[in-house]
Amino acid sequence: MIILSIFVASLISVTGFSPEFQPPSYGIGAETFGGGVRGFSMGGVSAGMVDSNMVSGANPSASAWAENTGLSWGSKFRETDDLTWSGASSFPDISMIMPLPLRLQLSAFLSNRSRINLEDSIVFDNGSGTIKWTGGSGESYLGLTTRISEHLAFSIGGKCFFGSALGDAVTTPDSTGHMVPVSTIYRDDVEFSPSWGPVLGAFMNFEYFSAGFSIVTDRSSTYEIERSYVGGSSADTSFHYSVPGELTVGVSSRVIPQLVVGVDYFARKALSLLGTTTEEGSYIASGFEYSPLSSLRLRGGYRTITGLWRDGASRYSGGIGYLISGGKASLDVGVSYETWGIDESETVVFASIRTSENWLGR
Repeated sequence: MIILSIFVASLISVTGFSPEFQPPSYGIGAETFGGGVRGFSMGGVSAGMVDSNMVSGANPSASAWAENTGLSWGSKFRETDDLTWSGASSFPDISMIMPLPLRLQLSAFLSNRSRINLEDSIVFDNGSGTIKWTGGSGESYLGLTTRISEHLAFSIGGKCFFGSALGDAVTTPDSTGHMVPVSTIYRDDVEFSPSWGPVLGAFMNFEYFSAGFSIVTDRSSTYEIERSYVGGSSADTSFHYSVPGELTVGVSSRVIPQLVVGVDYFARKALSLLGTTTEEGSYIASGFEYSPLSSLRLRGGYRTITGLWRDGASRYSGGIGYLISGGKASLDVGVSYETWGIDESETVVFASIRTSENWLGR
């Protein structure tokens, strides 16, 4: 995991910290990527499938054919064996599409990327203790999409990674003689400065076939660790971090007017940071969307991961979408079940609402 590598790298002694800084044992949590409930319900397929309702985190140019300004809001709820996540909802996934004159379009989204909520043990040369970690990371996008022809579109923009974590610790030195050990209470505040990187995307859209791809470059910035002790003293330091580049490629086909199927491939480079390497990896996702009625969408999909944050994981997903007032609004719900490791699993429910308005009078 990206974040795990970042924190493991911080095991290096931090000047002025006593006891030394100890990162969360699971980093800042297992990763999860946004992209909207539609792609989520189809196993993660969205890079090569036209979507006029929400911005795809895998390929923003997929929404180039949207005619209405739209805003969607969604949130995920989890039941998981992953120690880094709680079952509570994460902060919302928000997506905005705004068509402009000259076949331009403004696109933006905000999505949760990871979450941490766990308690670790602290062991140092002359004592021990516990630390309670909470926090997480997120990702945002802002960019422009242009349709240069009836069938071809390009997008250019930027993705931003950001995050933070708080560790509330209580430590006690080993007892020496008849003296009563005095506990030390402190808080470690880890803050990731936003790291931006360019995003380039392209999309070809035909009646029965579509394809698209998106490339995200490496993103670099710094993160700071500030420690505050009960009593007023403090210490801080900072490190450099880099989020690796990403590639997503997708294709889809409208087999019959009511049925579209698609496949996505995602790959990410390895990360080397202060002697620690994050495993490179990829995933393949396949999915479908079937429309038995003009206002109803049935979806399903499958994804398998090699390397990355859950090596060998398999995820099955499905969902339903319902259009309201001829498509001016919609309600979408998706459910996934993922397994990895030895008898480890996770169930996620993703619900989203969308509203839209035709500001340009098309």
